Amino acid sequence: MKKFILGMAVLAIAVLSNAQGGGRGMMMQGGPGGNPLMLLTRADVKADLALTDEQSDKLAAMNDQTAMRDKFMKAMQDSGLSFEEMRTDEGRKKMAPIMEKIQADMKKEVEAVLTPTQVKRLAEINIQFNGNRSVLQKDVAKAVGLTEEQNKAIADLQKKQQAAMQGLFQQIQSGELTREDMQEKMKKNGEILDSEIGKLMTEAQKAKLKEMGGKKFERKDEDG
Repeated sequence: MKKFILGMAVLAIAVLSNAQGGGRGMMMQGGPGGNPLMLLTRADVKADLALTDEQSDKLAAMNDQTAMRDKFMKAMQDSGLSFEEMRTDEGRKKMAPIMEKIQADMKKEVEAVLTPTQVKRLAEINIQFNGNRSVLQKDVAKAVGLTEEQNKAIADLQKKQQAAMQGLFQQIQSGELTREDMQEKMKKNGEILDSEIGKLMTEAQKAKLKEMGGKKFERKDEDG
């Protein structure tokens, strides 16, 4: 099951990266901020948001691996494509609106559990985790004022990362990489993407993005 979820997560990156272009949201980008459910599994985020036990239980149910698998399985069935077909350019284009809907539905489900204040704070924390990669989200890109030229340049960067991610997935399938190694490489790829996006942004845009991140989030990683 974990291998299936990992495979579909990588596919989601490829689908959303290839078909949406600059300024669009993604499920993952080498870090935990792309999907709000991933952030909400962290103890430090839960503490910052002051989640109640009831809210935590509801969010945990949403993040259940079986439920996630079922969402992806339905997406595959709705597309009418095989897994291999989904990894082609044409397949990714067909899958893009389906994956976008999954992401949008997950966001709505999360926001229905949280208070408006918690929703706002979660968005701020998400920006702090993702840094410059936050502009891959359509609403953030619009808020910081990315130009059409910048969006196109970012789309090119996304395509390069997409190719790198597909290569990693092939390596893990062949046994060349462990999941731990892949996570580390995903993190590094995300950092590279963050840096390259930063080179495309103006100082005013960076300042706006920092402002949107709100008050400093006190990150407390379990590994120290």
